Amino acid sequence: MSTHFFIFDAVKTNWVYKFVKYLKKVYFRNDKRVAAYLICVAIASVFWFLNALSKIYTVEIVAPVEYVNLPNNKTLASNLPEKFEMTVRAHGFTILRRRLIFLFMPFSFNVNEMTNGRMLDTKKTSFTFPTRQFLTEMSYQLSNDIEIVSMNPDTLFFRFDEMGQKLIKVKPLVKVDLKKQFQISGEISTEPGSIVVNGPQSTLDTLRFVYTVVKEFNAVDEAIRVKAEISPVKELFYDPQSVQLVIPVEEYTEAQQSVPIMLTDAPANIKVKLFPARVKVSFLVGLSRFSEIHPEDFKLAVSYSDISQGIQRLQIKTTSAPAYLYDVKISPEEIEYLIENE
Repeated sequence: MSTHFFIFDAVKTNWVYKFVKYLKKVYFRNDKRVAAYLICVAIASVFWFLNALSKIYTVEIVAPVEYVNLPNNKTLASNLPEKFEMTVRAHGFTILRRRLIFLFMPFSFNVNEMTNGRMLDTKKTSFTFPTRQFLTEMSYQLSNDIEIVSMNPDTLFFRFDEMGQKLIKVKPLVKVDLKKQFQISGEISTEPGSIVVNGPQSTLDTLRFVYTVVKEFNAVDEAIRVKAEISPVKELFYDPQSVQLVIPVEEYTEAQQSVPIMLTDAPANIKVKLFPARVKVSFLVGLSRFSEIHPEDFKLAVSYSDISQGIQRLQIKTTSAPAYLYDVKISPEEIEYLIENE
C-alpha cells in the first residue's frame, strides 16, 4: 500500500473524510495526490495552531462587568463602567478560553469583598478606588494562569445615597368606558390611600405621589373593586406593592327641578322683577340619590351689574349645585327683567 493511501486511511474520519471525498468528486476527481496533500496541510495547520496557543502572550481583552454585593444600607447613585479593558499576560489557550467565556458571562465584581467592606460602616456617600488595588484578586477570579497587567478605567468612583422611608399618596390611573345611562358616582380611590415607600432619600424628598399601573375597563355597568399593582420605579420599594382600586359606578336617571332665580349686587333702593322668576333645571342623578335632590340644593343667579350696563337679557349663572350630578342644564338660559319704581 502506498504512503498516500496510508495517510488517507489514518484520517478517514468525520468531517475530514467528508471534505476529502467532496474535493475528490468535484475538483480533483481521481487525483489522490492532491487530496493527500491538502490533508497534510490541514494537519500541519492544526499543529501550528496548537503550538502557537501554547506560548505566552500579552494582549488586551474587553470584559463586560456586573457589580454584586453592594452595601445594603446604601443605594447606588452613580453610573459604574459597564466593561473593563484589561491588558493580560497568559498562554494562548487561556486567553482564548477566557474570551469565549466573556461572550456569555460577564465578570462579577464583588464590591464589598473587593473593598474589604469599607463602604458599609460609614456615613460617607462618595468613594474612590484605584483599580490597581484589585488586579491581583481579579486575576485569581479569572484564572490562576492569567496575570492582569493593567486595566482601564484606572479608577472606580462610587457615589451612594442614604436610604429613607416616606408615606406617599397613591394616585390611580384608569380608563373607564361606561354603558349608556351609567356614570362614575364618586371619587376613584385606592385602599389604602397611601403606602410606605423606601428608597434614596434624595428621591423621596421630591416624591409627592406614586401611581398604579394603568387599568382599562370596558362596558362598565357596576361598581369596580379590583387589585392594582403600584407602577414600579427604579430604586423604590413599596409596602404594600399593590392596592385595592375602587371605582363607584351607578345607573343614572334624568330628573328636573324648578329653581328660583336670585338677583345679586342690587342696590337697596332698586326693585327688579325677573321674568321668569323660576327656571327648569334638568340633570342626571344616580338612582340612590334621586330622592335627595331638592330645589334649594341649587343656587342660580343673575347680576345687577348686567342691568346697569343696559343688557336686555340676563345670563343665568349656577353658583352652587350638588357635585354628584351630571349634565346639568338650565332652561331658559337667559331671562328678562323689569325695574319697578318705588
